[in-house]
Amino acid sequence: MKSYPVKKVDTRLYIKGLSGSLVFRALYGILAAFFGFSGIYILWGVFPAVLLVVPMFFTYLYRLHKIQAKYGPEGWDKKRTARKLPQFISCKRRIKCAHQTLQPLKP
Repeated sequence: MKSYPVKKVDTRLYIKGLSGSLVFRALYGILAAFFGFSGIYILWGVFPAVLLVVPMFFTYLYRLHKIQAKYGPEGWDKKRTARKLPQFISCKRRIKCAHQTLQPLKP
């Protein structure tokens, strides 16, 4: 009997080069564009709806595509996590102690 090796299968969703949490951001953008277009179409008509919603939608997808190209699927999540971490203080001057220099410290 022939045996087959077990390989890890990528189960992430992909939409036009997007993956991970960016796929869900794209889906939320699609839903927001649909409801925004419907609302503006009902209130003001077809031309304002097309002129407002369509460029904003494609700009949003272009921005998501640039984020995916720059950071990758895992990199975007890491960057969002890193924003939540506290900023660390870095010392720019060397700290001198009186017993190391044998001279009194000057303020």
